[in-house]
Amino acid sequence: MTTFQNFYQKLKSIRKTSGVIRVATFCVLFGPISNLQAQELPKHEKCIYRSPEGKLFINKDLPLFVKVSTSPDADSENFLLKSSKTAQYSNPMFLDTEGWNTLRSPSAVDSATRKTVYPLQDVIFDMYADGIAPKSKLNFGSSCKYENDEVTFLGGKVALRISGDDEMSGIQDFYYSVNSGSYQSNSNHPLEIEEEGKYEFKYYAVDNVGNAEELHEVNFVIDKSAPVTKHEIDGLKQNNILAPDAKISLVSNDSLSGVKKLFYAIDDKEFKLYRKPIPVALIQNGKGKIAYYAVDQVGNKEEPRFIGTLASANKEASEGDVFDYYIDRSAPEVTFEFDGDFYEGDREYISARTKVKLEATDDKSGVQKILYSYNSFITNETYDEPFNPDGNSPVELSYTAVDYVENTAEEKAHNFYIDRLAPKTNISFDGPVFRNRDTVFVSSKTSLRILGEDKESGLKEISYTLNGEKFSYDKPFSSEKNGANRLEWISVDNVNNKEALQKLVFVVDNEAPSVHYHFSVEPIGEKVVREEQYVIYPSNTKLYIGATDDVTGEESLKYTINGGTPSGKIPVGGFESGNYEIEIMVSDVLGNETAKRIRFAIEN
Repeated sequence: MTTFQNFYQKLKSIRKTSGVIRVATFCVLFGPISNLQAQELPKHEKCIYRSPEGKLFINKDLPLFVKVSTSPDADSENFLLKSSKTAQYSNPMFLDTEGWNTLRSPSAVDSATRKTVYPLQDVIFDMYADGIAPKSKLNFGSSCKYENDEVTFLGGKVALRISGDDEMSGIQDFYYSVNSGSYQSNSNHPLEIEEEGKYEFKYYAVDNVGNAEELHEVNFVIDKSAPVTKHEIDGLKQNNILAPDAKISLVSNDSLSGVKKLFYAIDDKEFKLYRKPIPVALIQNGKGKIAYYAVDQVGNKEEPRFIGTLASANKEASEGDVFDYYIDRSAPEVTFEFDGDFYEGDREYISARTKVKLEATDDKSGVQKILYSYNSFITNETYDEPFNPDGNSPVELSYTAVDYVENTAEEKAHNFYIDRLAPKTNISFDGPVFRNRDTVFVSSKTSLRILGEDKESGLKEISYTLNGEKFSYDKPFSSEKNGANRLEWISVDNVNNKEALQKLVFVVDNEAPSVHYHFSVEPIGEKVVREEQYVIYPSNTKLYIGATDDVTGEESLKYTINGGTPSGKIPVGGFESGNYEIEIMVSDVLGNETAKRIRFAIEN
């Protein structure tokens, strides 16, 4: 059973005009044909045929009876010849030899003289036995023809011509049937079929003595439809924006005979045979185009289609045939910035609170992702939002961005340091200072110096509060307030790391010690010398000297007698008669000094 026995096609009309038969179909039905009545072949009677040249052809299967008459008239009396010797092979007799056969009578007689003709010769009656059917073949005319293992495809309007040959009586006629329709006489005229579809064509030839050829069956498809070609993008694309390394593949389909060749042309250049995907890099941005079409196995050619902008494509192309594209050859632009504390000196510094902010823009296909890494050879971390860099100083942060067609920005690196530590400060004193346990004593002449250090971004400022009054530290300071003073200070580095609040209570001692003295004996009198009043003591008297300080205490006590060498020996004794001026000098540990003069006289 052939593949074409699974369908039949009803004929819409069969008409014969000027020797040309046109067949138009109106539908094709697929499915089993078991319900169709068996198709009957025409009956062809076996016969005797006399050709225009006078030759007599006898179907070899026919029985022969030989009769004689004395008149050539058809209605004259005739007599059946009988054979006495071979009665069993006559009436009827059959011709045994294909082709030329004879009936003979020996010794011809001249019809005029009625005498035997010399030299002697037989009277020969010629006849030809024809028992072989003719041979025919089907020609598809000028139609483009393509055959695969099962199906013959024909292109365009098909003019079928049945031709054949018969060696004896000759061909009387050809008969054909289309899609199980009734058999028609063809008489060797072309049979034109115009409608696309699948056809089951049967035909055979009959010779002039009724020998019918065995039935030929040919299945073919008339293909009048051109292929349909579409383009596909091999590689990335985003809203008709192509990557520069993308390729355009052409895919063509033909539902009948199949695609034979596919052609393309770039920018109105010569069409080339399509063999592999076309790099989009060959197309100009904005005005480049690709035209393409396919041809099937029987020559049906597709109308050209276009890839390009509406402006660049053929004006006759419909909008649906045009692919409006843009080739994105530009990588995204990436920006880097710090969100938070930042300081740039000889290096760039950020605090632990500072975030790295990356932004990328791409005005074509758009930004697909931003990638970054720090202190790493591979930039593969996906950036989602600003982040605090991990790790310690120094940091090398690499970053890039990729758009939707895989254009990748050139990788950049940003070097910076993370200052995670606050500054450190301490107090130093320039001038008198005394420490007693956890208390610091200074004088009003003592300067306080706040010393700060930051090993990363550097010290930005120191501010302090002295007794509730705020100051910005820029130089050493002192306090005039006698007694307890409260000092608070804080330092900040250049990325705003703040030191914990520092506190110090110190005591300012501005009061000198008090000098105390007394004699070991009572005075014995008074006198005036140069208008100075002197108290007189006996020679055995001794002078006791002392000092007191309410804050820091006495540090040193010295005295001189009449401008002599200072001494600290107490009590003072061994006086001789005379007038005395003793100058007492006392200082506390902070250098606060008190001087006192004592005038008295010694008499024996």
